[in-house]
Amino acid sequence: MAVFVFLMLLVAGGCFYVAYRVKQKAHEISLQMGTNAPAYTGKKDPCLLSSSEVSAILREPVQAAEPRGDSACEYQYGSGGSHRLDVEFNWKGGVMAMKLAHGMQSISGANSFTTVPNIGDEAYIAPGGSGLMMRKGDVMVNIDLRASGVSVDAGEKIAAKIGDRLQ
Repeated sequence: MAVFVFLMLLVAGGCFYVAYRVKQKAHEISLQMGTNAPAYTGKKDPCLLSSSEVSAILREPVQAAEPRGDSACEYQYGSGGSHRLDVEFNWKGGVMAMKLAHGMQSISGANSFTTVPNIGDEAYIAPGGSGLMMRKGDVMVNIDLRASGVSVDAGEKIAAKIGDRLQ
């Protein structure tokens, strides 16, 4: 009986040791991937920029800035609000999302994202100027330029203003 109890304790100890090593390795990998970025603690308002601020950048009237939950803002601009600019936020997990986007790029073998300096912690223009991805801390922002018809230059200015507001 004593041998059986000893073997059970040995197995239980081995399980705890394996669990400890797995947790330690997961922590190492998360540090390597940069997931230790500080969490965003500010107000999660997807319409960080006012209609007038976006209007000044676009040089067109912006009729409305409509939040869609806490993860997206739709700016309606142009004559009668006929155009839409979508700005989407990932309030947490932005580091991982950006790394995954670049991982998909390297899998495809194409270097199709263009780095944009001095915006947030990192920013990129998507292929063909179809969008802009910006990360500040652990927040990732996607600006859809393709569907909105907004220029890359205007997208960069919007992303820079948002990046400045994310503290």
